[in-house]
Amino acid sequence: MALDDIFKAISLGTSLARRAMELKQQVDSLRTAPAIDYTRTADVGTLDRRIADLEFVARNQAARINSLESSLEIASTLTESLARRMSTIFWIALSSGIVTTAALALSIAALIYTR
Repeated sequence: MALDDIFKAISLGTSLARRAMELKQQVDSLRTAPAIDYTRTADVGTLDRRIADLEFVARNQAARINSLESSLEIASTLTESLARRMSTIFWIALSSGIVTTAALALSIAALIYTR
């Protein structure tokens, strides 16, 4: 057994002792925690009313989400049709610009040629 092995064993033992102390402190902190009192009786009527209120809120939220979903679908369809129209307008403007540029070039050439 080399001296290096002895130092490794000592360091492992020290770290193991530290971990054991930390674990002991955590267990002690859990033991000193106050016990939970489960003997209180629950008011079932209050729980039923609260659950009914939550179900009502959930139904209202579901209705609102459905109406928002349908509104978003309508807005999406409208946006798509508007995008198609804008694309058509763009191509019409581009082609008219090209035709206008060609006509301007021809008229300038005819003007220069006739002089």
